Amino acid sequence: MKHLTIIAMATAALMASCTQNPGCGNNKDAFLRGYYQLINEAKAAGLPVSDSGWEKYDEPFRAYVEECYDSYESELSAKERRRFWAASMKYYAQRYGKGAIQELKGKKAKGAEKVQEEVEAIWGDIKKGLKEAAGEGNKKPPLRIKPEDAPIE
Repeated sequence: MKHLTIIAMATAALMASCTQNPGCGNNKDAFLRGYYQLINEAKAAGLPVSDSGWEKYDEPFRAYVEECYDSYESELSAKERRRFWAASMKYYAQRYGKGAIQELKGKKAKGAEKVQEEVEAIWGDIKKGLKEAAGEGNKKPPLRIKPEDAPIE
């Protein structure tokens, strides 16, 4: 009886681990944390554009984009989705430099088709997404208030 209990517990543990996405995290927060950690690690490596060292990051990036994202997409807010794809665009910009747009449109790079599809759905255009990812698309002009229109307390 004791052996049966141990076997049942081991089987339950094995089945629970099989239902989780390998490397994707076991919930939305773990997924996002792992993804941003990968993006930050790639940035911190400081690799030159198209360096062979990028290959270390390409497969995990592809897995997050093509496999993991779909598992958690329904749980993500619009802001989280936008941030996720902006980070993806940053990865492409670092990875391919000025050739990032060509890589996305050519769909040669790992994850390119999914990135292009989602970025166009959010921004309508790859160039707009790349600008926002680079911090150029979200700058607002300074607010100008005439002294006579300023609120008085």
